[in-house]
This record gives sequence, C-alpha cells and structure tokens, in this order.
Amino acid sequence: MIKINFIKKNLDLILILLIYSLLALFSIRYYVYIGGDEISYINIAHGYAIGDFGDAINGYWSPLYSWLMAPFFLSGFTPLYGTLASKTLSLIIGFFTIISVKLLLNTLKTSETTQRAVLISLIPVVLYFTLMYNTPDLLVVFLLIIYFSIVFKSNYSDKLTYGFLCGFIGALAYLSKSYAFPFFLAHFMLFNLIYYFKDVNSFKKKNILKNLILGLSVFFVISGVWAGIISEKYDKLTISTSGEINHDLIGPEYNLYSMKYIDHPVYRDGLLKPPNKLSNSIWDDMSYLKMKEWGAFDSLSSFNHQISIFWLNIIYAIQIIESFFPIAAILVIAMLIFIWKSKSNKIAKEKLVYLLITMFIYTIGYCFIAIEWRYLWLIFIILIVASFYLVDNLYTSKTISSKIRNVLLIILMISFIIQPISETIIFSNSENYYYDLSNTLKNNYGIHGNIASDSWGDTLTISYYLETKYYGQPKKYYNSNDLQIELENNDIDYYFVGDSNNTVTLSDYKEITNGKINGLMIYKKI
Repeated sequence: MIKINFIKKNLDLILILLIYSLLALFSIRYYVYIGGDEISYINIAHGYAIGDFGDAINGYWSPLYSWLMAPFFLSGFTPLYGTLASKTLSLIIGFFTIISVKLLLNTLKTSETTQRAVLISLIPVVLYFTLMYNTPDLLVVFLLIIYFSIVFKSNYSDKLTYGFLCGFIGALAYLSKSYAFPFFLAHFMLFNLIYYFKDVNSFKKKNILKNLILGLSVFFVISGVWAGIISEKYDKLTISTSGEINHDLIGPEYNLYSMKYIDHPVYRDGLLKPPNKLSNSIWDDMSYLKMKEWGAFDSLSSFNHQISIFWLNIIYAIQIIESFFPIAAILVIAMLIFIWKSKSNKIAKEKLVYLLITMFIYTIGYCFIAIEWRYLWLIFIILIVASFYLVDNLYTSKTISSKIRNVLLIILMISFIIQPISETIIFSNSENYYYDLSNTLKNNYGIHGNIASDSWGDTLTISYYLETKYYGQPKKYYNSNDLQIELENNDIDYYFVGDSNNTVTLSDYKEITNGKINGLMIYKKI
C-alpha cells in the first residue's frame, strides 16, 4: 500500500524520468565525441580505476566526477569505452538533477500543475546539457539544487541535520568543481545571517547559529582533506590550482574584446610533454604550466584591467543567458515588479528574492575570472524554477485566472525548450568525424607514439582516440629548420598540419597523406 501511494504521489516525476531515460538511450549514439576537458576527466578516472593515485590526484581538475566514472573502468579501458562511460555518467547525473529540481519545487511549495510544467521543460534542457558536455558542471548543478532545497526550507532552523547536510553537500560540490568552495561559503553564511536577523525567536536564533557552525565545520573538514592532499602534491597551500591559473590567464595580455587567451602557455611555450604516463597531453594537469602571475592590486593599470574584465563578463553573461532563454530579461523584471508591487504572501516574495540573490552571487563570482555558457547552467535551472514559481504565485494570490495561468505556463514551456531542442538536433553527429578520422589514421597510416600539430584543438581529440601522446603546437618559427629541431628534441613521431597555407619543409620528416584526408597533411619522422 505504501509503495502504491508513493507511485501515485510521484507519478508525474516517474513519467518524466522515464521519458528522459528513453530519449537519453536513443540520443547517446549521435553524440560520440568529446573535447579537451572531457578527455582529462576520463584519463584521471582511468588512473583511479587502476590504482595510480599519485598521477590521478589532480589540483586543476576536481576529483568527484572522475571518482564517479572510475568504476566503469575497473574491468578495462578503451578510448571509445571511456567516451561512452563519460556520456553515461552525465546522463545519470541528468536523471538525478531532475529529481533535485522536484525537491526544490517541493521546498517552494509550488502546485502540482506548475511542477508538472517545470519537469516537462527540464527534459530537453537537461538532455542538451548531458549530451553536449561531459564535465562536472551538471554535477555541481545537481548538488547545489539539493543544497538550495534544504537551506530554503521554511523550517530550516528547526533541525540541526539541515546544517550538517548543507555542509556535506557543499563539500561534495567543491569536490566537483572548485568554484563551489567560495560560492558555498558566501551563500551559506549570507543566508544563515539573513535567517538570524529576520527571526525574533531566540531559540531559533540559537539553532541557526548551530546550523551555521555545524555546516561550516563539516564543509571545512571534508574540503580540508582534499585541499591538504593537493597542497602536498604541488608543495603549496591551495584549494585548487584552477582558480590561480584561470586568473593568470586573463592578465594584461588577455584580449578583452575578443575574449581570447592569446597568451595561454599552450600557444606560447611550444611543445609540452604530457605530465604523466596516463596523460594524453599537458591539458590533463595544467598545474605544471608556467604562468605569468599578476594581481589586480599590482598597479593602477592592473586594477583597471580587472575592472574591465569584470564589466565585460557581466555583459557577456547577460548575452549568454539571453541567447539561451530570450525572454530572460523580461522574466527577471517581472519578478522584481512582483516582489515590489504584489500583495501576495510574504513567504512567496522572500523565496523569489532568495532565488534572485542566488543567481546574482553565482554569476558575479565568475565575472572576476571568465565565463563560459556551461558555467551558467545553474542560472538556467534557477531561472526556469523562479519563472514558473512567479506564475504559480500570481495564480494563488488571485492576480490571474486559471486560464491565464495555463497560457503563461505554456508560453514559458515553449520559451525554455525551443533553444535546447534546436541545438540538440543541430549538433548531433557534429564531431563524430574525429572518431572516424582516428580510425582511418590508425588503420591506414599506423599513427602511434608522440604527435604534435600546427594548432591546438581538434588534434587533441584525435590523439585521444589514437592513444598517442599529444605535445601540442610548436613555437612559431620563421624557418623549417628551427621547427624540425623542436620536433626532434621532443621525439615527435608525427606532425599534423591542418592549415593548407602552413607549408613546411622537413628533411627528417616525410608527408604521408598526400592531401587525401580533407587537406590534412601528416609528416612522419623518417
């Protein structure tokens, strides 16, 4: 009887998850491709699976995503299997992300009709995220949504277990992606302070402080273990090397208007040996790159540069959000008007304020470094939840009728799913070409050993499938003799040239493809 009641109560969620799972199983075969970040997480997971912890422990790439992937490789490893394992893990995370949003909707006490609309909208959005990128970004979304569903509870101060769970989940989010470390600290402390000063009950105030102390204690204990491990490996105190490196990359040489890392060491420093035996390239652990360090307070020009980056990133973040959800600005304005003018219940307004504050804090943190659209997946999910929550409260406060509510729900659903569906279709099979090309190069040309290319990017993916070592691109030379010296000094077996205008003459290397592979020229060491 209990099971039957549970199924009836969660029938909508069960059906949504079933549809998502069927679409995921159907779609995965059309997205057998990966990029640089995904390759690194796969290689690290492989290291953990075979017990090579010394090489697998990584200060740049956070560990939890690779830890979750490692069990897939306990029975063996091939590059294609690694790709499928990463895709499968991402789809599983997407499955639980939908469940986490359901929990947040329950915390917000939204109606069943609104919840159903939200969950339907999530199917193409989450599916698009999981198919396009296999990185920890969605794992962070899942964990932080769970955390929000706890910290936003109306009875948060009643149970000390809530503080413990917040700290535990916050630590897992940090282990997924280092950005979660400062975000969780800022967010968790802020909202505990808001609750403390808002509540007049002295007993609840004490509980809030206890939750804050307990949550921070759990967070620091778990996070501290990992921070200690990587600090020991790199011989410096750090919670992650990624923050330092990503900040150094946007130094004075960073092109503010093209938003390109023109001084990235992989473009500047020539050929770079992979850091360990399991690494495909230096990309697997960029902690070893030689960076040009800088600080915002080094000089007046550095400070101005940091401010310029901050404001340009804000504009870029808005553009990213608007490109994915074109009505995002209208929705945020409508929320602000609702908060300011509506006579709806106070709790509904507070929850909406909490969601907007969360979106603001999460976005602003990235604006000091750099923003990519996948960094903002959490913002997309919160925006979806907040928008439907707004409509739900307009209806419950009798500001709009049920007919208008239903029309608005349909408009929101269409607005949120158009872009994900269209881009999912457009990008299907878009880069399977590199997997097919690697098979051609392996079978017809016997490519193996160490390879380099005239530019970073696609060759890294090809090298992964070839199971070769990729040294990146050489320095820019005015003559082929200097190029050949660098290739030979690094024991490069094959040099890939994709630019038809980049003609080279290498006496100790022979061109073996004769332009038969879409203009790709490959020079083999004689």
